[in-house]
Amino acid sequence: MRPLRRIVAAALDRRRHADHDEIAGLRSRIAAQAEELERLRGVLEHHTAWLEDHGGALRDADARTTTVEARQRALDARQEALDGWLDGHDTAFHGLHIRTEQLEAARDVRTFTHWLDQHELAATPKISIVLPTHNRAELVPRAIASVEAQRYPNWELVIVDDASADSTPKVLAALEDPRIRSIRVAHGGVCAARNAGLAEVTGDVVAYLDDDNTMHPLWLKALAWAFGEHPEITAAYGGFVIDDIGGLPTLFLRRYDRETLLEENLADIGAVAHRAGLKEAGFDESLVEMGDWDLLLALTAERAPLVVPAIACYYSTASDDRLSHGPTYDADFAAIRRKHSGTEDKP
Repeated sequence: MRPLRRIVAAALDRRRHADHDEIAGLRSRIAAQAEELERLRGVLEHHTAWLEDHGGALRDADARTTTVEARQRALDARQEALDGWLDGHDTAFHGLHIRTEQLEAARDVRTFTHWLDQHELAATPKISIVLPTHNRAELVPRAIASVEAQRYPNWELVIVDDASADSTPKVLAALEDPRIRSIRVAHGGVCAARNAGLAEVTGDVVAYLDDDNTMHPLWLKALAWAFGEHPEITAAYGGFVIDDIGGLPTLFLRRYDRETLLEENLADIGAVAHRAGLKEAGFDESLVEMGDWDLLLALTAERAPLVVPAIACYYSTASDDRLSHGPTYDADFAAIRRKHSGTEDKP
């Protein structure tokens, strides 16, 4: 029995040693895992602290962004207010510029008119006036009388009766001044009538007058001075007085600027004059009410006109059947823009 006990004891001893080794291995692995857990806990704590720090930084950045956005909105509002202020002052400045130009024009006209009245002309070119009329027997005598009242005598007046159906032919037949003659044409509108008048003139210089307006007594003398003293010019325009702008007569005398002329007319036909025989001096008969603008654009396409500081005519707004701003305004405007600047945009 004793050998058997020794065998069992030896087996149990080996088993105890095996269990001990296995337990030791497990303990070693548990210890290693514990160390790894501690290491991971440390990493986690580090990352948590990093995230907290960066979260705070992000919150600060958000706050700063909100502040910047608020400041930007405030700056935008301030800029908008400043832009409005500048626009208002630009408008006021532009109005002041126009007013200054008007005052300077009035001063120049007054000075020139006083001087011209006593001036002895060195040259006395013959000036032809073209005056179209249609069914205005009661108005045309006033226009004719204003030409007869000129203080410059070397002129001729060509009246074109555009097929009037009233007493205009009788009025014209009664005229006795040898410097006045009239022709009658088939009704074709004011531009066609002016072209008919241009074909009849014999003067060196051509001026114009509408039948509802009147000519300033010194206008033809001013033109004689302009074209006599300035042989280099081919066209000129002066100022005109509109009878009722804001309740008072107003002088219009604009400085010449080609870009401005392409946008808007600078003179009434009664204030425009040119040398006779110019190929560009003709009227577009497809136009109804803007023939004067078209003519001035054509006359000044290659050479600037002389702006004469004188009143050419008195423009009446009281007459019936006026052409200005009539039903053909938009069509005429577009046609002129296409013709001279290649666009139809309104100013």
